[in-house]
Amino acid sequence: MFIPNFAKTLSENYWLSMNSYSYIVSLRANHPFHNLSYLSSLLSLERRSGWTADEARVTPKGTVLNERRSESYWSARITPTEMSSEEQELEDVLDQSVSTLLRLSDRLADFYATGGTLNYFIGLYGACNYGLAFPVSLAQKLADAKIEVQLDIYPYESGCQPTAPPDNA
Repeated sequence: MFIPNFAKTLSENYWLSMNSYSYIVSLRANHPFHNLSYLSSLLSLERRSGWTADEARVTPKGTVLNERRSESYWSARITPTEMSSEEQELEDVLDQSVSTLLRLSDRLADFYATGGTLNYFIGLYGACNYGLAFPVSLAQKLADAKIEVQLDIYPYESGCQPTAPPDNA
């Protein structure tokens, strides 16, 4: 089926009229047994949270529990603070970050071969309706880098007056 210019009209007219949103992006890694602390230097990112498989679990207040961690975990922020889509669109942040990870794919080969996984955890916030369109090129890079995307969406409040699309939409 051929639909001429629909996608172009949608992307060039409709999406441009959407409301702004904000977001926070973190990169998260899991592995069945590797210590993932090396990811901080490899990726030039500061770890915000993490542990190694078989470590004792500890409560946020520091109490050691009688349980062991079943896998290793590492997390770092890609965006240091909440970002506005008016400053930089999420799609651009992801494209830049995944491009870096693709350049390091040879250094991540053992991580993946032994059961490691990566995902972008994205918190999305909007006062009104907003839209995102991930280009096929970005989706392909994410697939090539073996990175999943997890969206944690905080919906707008009722009564919001969304931006109307332009007359030519």
